[in-house]
Amino acid sequence: MKMWHSAFFQAMQAVQIDILKPKIQKAWGPMMEKAADAALEAIGTMWSSGLGMAKAKADFRKKLEQLWLEKK
Repeated sequence: MKMWHSAFFQAMQAVQIDILKPKIQKAWGPMMEKAADAALEAIGTMWSSGLGMAKAKADFRKKLEQLWLEKK
């Protein structure tokens, strides 16, 4: 019975979500689109920065390795 009780409330929540989605889209859609665009732009910048930082760290490690392996 506990499983059915849990499933019922999960189904109720899913229906509530389906009802709310178009209402939220109608009320705040344009603002949410702009917010999503801003988030995507910021995350893209952070991703690019992270890739550059990872490359710099890898290059530094490679250079250190070469220095240590170099004959004196």
